[in-house]
Order: sequence, then C-alpha cells, then structure tokens
Amino acid sequence: MSVRGFDDGRGQSHVVGVVLLLGLTVIGVGSVLLLGGEVLTLLQDSADAEAAEVAMTTLDSRASDVVLGTSGGKRVELGGRGTTRVDEDAGAISIEYVGCETCPRELANTTLGAVEYTTGSTTVAYQGGGVWRTDGEHAEMVSPPEFHYQRTVTSSGDPTLTFPLAVVRGTASGGTLQLSEGDATAVFPNETARNPLGAGSVRITIRSQYYEGWAAYFESRTTVESVDVDDDAETVELVLTIPNKSRNVTDGIASHRSDLRVQGGATVDSYDSSRGSYSETRGSNGSVYVGDDLRNAGGGTVRGDMRVAGDFDGGGGIDVTGDLITNGDVTLSGGVGVDGEVVADGDFSISGGGKVTSPVSVGGDVVETGGGVAVEDDVVAGGDYYAKSGSISGDVHVGGDFHAANGQNLNGDVTVGGRFDDDGVNPNVNGRVTEGAAGPDLSRVAAASDLTPPELTPIDATIDGRLEAHAARNNNTGSDVERLEAGNCGGRFESCTLTAGTYHLDDLTLSGSDALTFDTSDGPIHLAVDGDVSSTGGSTVNTVGSDRVHVYAGGDYTIRTRWESVGERGDQLWLYGSSGSTVTVQGGATLYGVIYAPANEDVTVRGGSEVYGGIVGSTSTVQGGTAVHYDTVLADQRPDLLGGGTAPVTYLHISVNELHVSDG
Repeated sequence: MSVRGFDDGRGQSHVVGVVLLLGLTVIGVGSVLLLGGEVLTLLQDSADAEAAEVAMTTLDSRASDVVLGTSGGKRVELGGRGTTRVDEDAGAISIEYVGCETCPRELANTTLGAVEYTTGSTTVAYQGGGVWRTDGEHAEMVSPPEFHYQRTVTSSGDPTLTFPLAVVRGTASGGTLQLSEGDATAVFPNETARNPLGAGSVRITIRSQYYEGWAAYFESRTTVESVDVDDDAETVELVLTIPNKSRNVTDGIASHRSDLRVQGGATVDSYDSSRGSYSETRGSNGSVYVGDDLRNAGGGTVRGDMRVAGDFDGGGGIDVTGDLITNGDVTLSGGVGVDGEVVADGDFSISGGGKVTSPVSVGGDVVETGGGVAVEDDVVAGGDYYAKSGSISGDVHVGGDFHAANGQNLNGDVTVGGRFDDDGVNPNVNGRVTEGAAGPDLSRVAAASDLTPPELTPIDATIDGRLEAHAARNNNTGSDVERLEAGNCGGRFESCTLTAGTYHLDDLTLSGSDALTFDTSDGPIHLAVDGDVSSTGGSTVNTVGSDRVHVYAGGDYTIRTRWESVGERGDQLWLYGSSGSTVTVQGGATLYGVIYAPANEDVTVRGGSEVYGGIVGSTSTVQGGTAVHYDTVLADQRPDLLGGGTAPVTYLHISVNELHVSDG
C-alpha cells in the first residue's frame, strides 16, 4: 500500500511538471510573439522613415525644378505605411532689413507650410526648400534648403546671400502628390530696393518645429555668433550684418567739421608702432582730412598733408609740413605756412603781405587780393593770374591771361595760354614772357579733383546691432562685469580683467583707483555699452596680449586718465561712437587707440592730452599743448563694423516662390 501510494505521488508530480512546462512554453511563446511584433513594428516604422527620407529628398529635388521654373508639374510617390499631410500653416518666416532708409523694414513675412510624412514617432517633412526629420523631441536636417551664403563670390569679395524660398500651399493626404508652380515674388532686389546694401543688418527669423535643424544649418553656413535660438518659442534667428563703408584709417584726424581748429601749440604727427615707440619712430605722416569747407584752421602744426574736401580758408594760421590739397578754393592769410605743395581744384587767393614759399598747382585762377605778396616758388594754374604789387621769384604758367600790376617784380618766366596784360601798368619784367603757349601741365590737380575721402557716414546701425546682440548673448557670467558695474575694481578690491569674448554693460564708469585690464591673449574682446564710457581720477585702462579690443557705446566718451596698450600700439583699442555721441579727451589724459565715431556730434582733444592712434569723427578742436600721434600701422587695418555678428552681407537675392501640392 505504501509503495503504491508513493508511486501515485510520483505520477502526480510528473503531471504537474508537464503542466508547468506547458504553461511556461505558452507564456514564452506569447512573449516572443508580443515582443517580436513590437520589434517588427519598430523595424517597419524605421524602414518607412528611411524610405520617406528618400522620397522627400526626391520631392525636394523635383520641387526645386518646379518653383525655379525649370520644369512643369511633377508627381511624387511617397509610399509606405505612414500618413501624409500638407499643412499650409506649418512654420513661418520673417525677413527684415534693419537700417534701410529707402525700403520697407519688413521684406517678407509669411507661413512656410510643409509636406509632412509621419510613421510612428518620426516625422519627415519638406519645408522651406529643405528636408527635415524629427522624433518629436529633436529635429535635424536631412537635405539643405536653397540657402546659399558665401563670403567671397564677386571679384571684389563682397559677401552674398541667395535665398529662393519655397513655401508650400495646397491640401493633400495621399501617398501620391502632384507638384505645380505658384506665384513668385522678388523680395530683394526689386524696383525700390537695390544692391549693394547700405548700412544696417538683415534679420531672418524662422518659427518651426524643425527649428533645431534650421539652426544647425545656419551655423554651418555662417557663424555660431550670428545665430540665436529660442527653444521655448521654437524659433531661430540669423543676423547678417552689412559692413559700413569703411576704409583703412590713413589720417591722424579725419573730420567733416568746417570749424576744425588745430590751435597754437597743438601738433598732429606720426609714428610706427610696428618698428618701435613714438620717440624712436616719430615721423611726418600725421595727415589731416576735412570733409567739408574749412574756414579756420587754428595755429597748430600738421606734420603731414592737410586734405580738404571743399574750400580752405587759412585765416587762423597753420603750419603744414606736407602738402595742402583741396578740391575747392584756397585762401591763404594770417601766417599760413605750407612746406610741401599747394594743390587745389579751384582758385588760389593770397591776401596782401602774404608769402608763398611752396609750389602752387590749381585748376582755376590765382588772385592776389592785396599788395606786397611774395611768391617764391613756381605757380601753375588752369585759369588767369590777377596780380597786385609784389614779387614773383618762381616761374608762372597759366592757361589764361596774366594781369600784371604796376611796380610788380617778375623775376621768373611767365608763360600764358592767352595774353600778358600790362595795359596801363608798368611791371618790372626780369624774366621771359611767352604768350599764346600751350596749356600748363595740370596733372597734379588730379590729386585734388579726385580727392579720396574717408568714409564719414554714421555707424549707428553697427552700434545698435552690437548692443542688441551682446545684450542677448555674451560672456558676462563668471566674468568681472558685475564688479565693473558696481565700481568694485580698485581700492580694497582687486583690479578687474576682461578676457577674450563678448560683454555687455549698462555703463562703464571708472574712477578713483579703479583699474581695468583687457587681456586679449586668447583672442579679441567686444564690449557693448548701452550708455556712457568714462574714466576719471586715478583710474587706468590697460590692454595686454596681441589681439584687439572693440568698445561700442550708445552714449558719450569722457577720457580723463591713461588708456595704455602693448608697445605703444595705436591700433589695439578701438572706441566706436554713434551719430549722437560726443568724445572728449580731457587735459592730461593719454589714449593709445582709435576714436572711430564718423559723423558724431563732436570730438574734442583738450589741452595737455595726447592720442596715439587716430581720430575719425566730427573733430572740432585740438587745443594748444595737445598732440595727436598717428600710428601708421592703421593704414593697413579696418574698423570692425559688423553689427551683432560675424557674418557680413553686401548683396542680397531673395524671392518667395509658391509650391502648390495636391493629391495626384
């Protein structure tokens, strides 16, 4: 009994084991079927997505042919198990031309539209002429849009953007799509907007669920600094800056003020910091350019040329060691001295008792307005010569007539294209007189008639662009900016240092024992200041490293202390000002750098101060006891006038082209 009972238990255990085994088998097979089905679905979705990318890329290619007018209608098979949708309202784009005075600020503002194919969690879309893919969390580019940006595409190297934008219109939901051409609009250039672009910037803003792909592509084609992304708004913004017309800084002072005064005891000269210090390389290339009539030049010394884009009236006296060149009239009186040559496209007048000790070449007449004039060098004129009592020791060659004066001493030769008019007067002629001669050589006058001016248009667009861009994106965090704004850079506080990068301040105010160092060892520094920049007391600013510092201020500059550079470089620090700004270098201050504020309100260099570098701005006064030492290395350098980014643009070609999509 006991044995049989034991055998019965073994039999029951065997049955239970079989049942358990069958149960596990059923569960396992079910799990395999379930998981395998999910894997197969994922694989199928992935395959569909890959196929959709290929199909969308084909759609992209055919759409380009359609919207650019190189082909008629096209049909595209998408296939697959996913769903297709055409959404006219998917995404939007706006294109603005900021700073254009003759054209609308808004060039384009429209929805982009999209052809979207969705399978599982993946969507592949054609939008804006490109193909994009998203998994619902992140987006990437599959095929680039028709956005072509190149820095150097013309013989002059002008950066150009070509953007034939395709926008999707229509409705469709099937796997076969018909593409057809819609309206096309020339956004820029057009009848009212022309290339090349003037000052300002071009801002392109795209709102799209594929914004990450757009952003990555813009950054790859331009620069990271030119692209700004807002994840919350799903937008990307690209800013291309139109470089202000600029030129290398070739003058110690470049101004358009007609009341510029280089006063007695003031000096404008030059040096070359690439070869040594000012004391070691002092020279006479400190030229002055005035972009307007100059009525009173003060009584200082210009150790270089003086160039005037208008009339010059030297009634206040000035000593020019180089040439005096104007494309208007020249009037000399009051002790004006020119060591080089006087060249004018207009007339040349000299008052009674005046002395001319340099050669004169003018396109118009020569007029002595009073007696006792002494002309000690040669005179060439395209018009007539009207003389008073005095003397001429050099030779005279005029294209018109020579009107002699009673008692005048003519010790040189007189050659005229017309006649020698001595009717009723008795000049003392000691040289040879030739009438009816060929006209004089006026090739030197071309230097005056073709006077090349510095660019003195305002740079407000650059200033505004920098302020806006650096306020939005900067390296303030972790820097000494907070201490700078709090005034904690001296006394019991350590000095402040800014290293390579971009920074934004409300104001820059240094006083007392404050000390600021710009360290450019690892690259340039760009500092945007909304308000004023000032240094007073015993504060100092020092630039170290080999790169440059660019300060863009929306307010005024007041410099009362020392701003120094490496090796007395005048090209290392650049201070940029807007049309509404004033710049004052106070007595006792020393500035190594460039003041670049063309067409601003005023630049004044007060007594006892020195500027080593150059000044481009509305300079009104260089007071006695001051000096502007032009650093000749600036002749090979340009200001950094990109407003808010590092990607420039000069030529723009943008159109909006409709692509109509329907079920095929």
